[in-house]
Amino acid sequence: MTFSPVRFGSAVLLICAMSMPAFAQAPAAQPSPEHVALARAVLDFTGARRSFDGVIPKLLTDARNTILRTRPTLQTDLDPAAMEVAKKLANADEELVNSIAVVYAQKFTEAELKEIASFYQSPAGKKMTTELPSVLGESYKLIQDWTRKMSVDIMTNLRTEMKKKGHDI
Repeated sequence: MTFSPVRFGSAVLLICAMSMPAFAQAPAAQPSPEHVALARAVLDFTGARRSFDGVIPKLLTDARNTILRTRPTLQTDLDPAAMEVAKKLANADEELVNSIAVVYAQKFTEAELKEIASFYQSPAGKKMTTELPSVLGESYKLIQDWTRKMSVDIMTNLRTEMKKKGHDI
């Protein structure tokens, strides 16, 4: 499995968005099935739905590798078992996608979701979906480089300021 910046970025954004505290919000009403279906369509159009595609295979590979580290002789039986588990869990993310669609439907009106869907079906929206992996990948590298530079700058400046106070660090 290869690293996918769009999947990584979408997952990070999704996790961040879902983990934000709800300040003084009343419980949201249960949206209609049509509203949720529209939200699911938006998940498809934005590419967010695809961000879950690699989760189960990755978890399965990690579990397989963990078992094989301590019990390498099990590989002959473990690989077919892993394939069976993969088949059983092929649609395991549907419950998660349904739950996320409900969140979208609670946060956006049907009219707003239609506007969002229209954008992502437009040429600019399609291009955004196509280019987002590259944008996220390049942005991630820029953030890493900037963070490293800031760490050095902060330590350099702290040493200078502490030296003024008679401390060598």
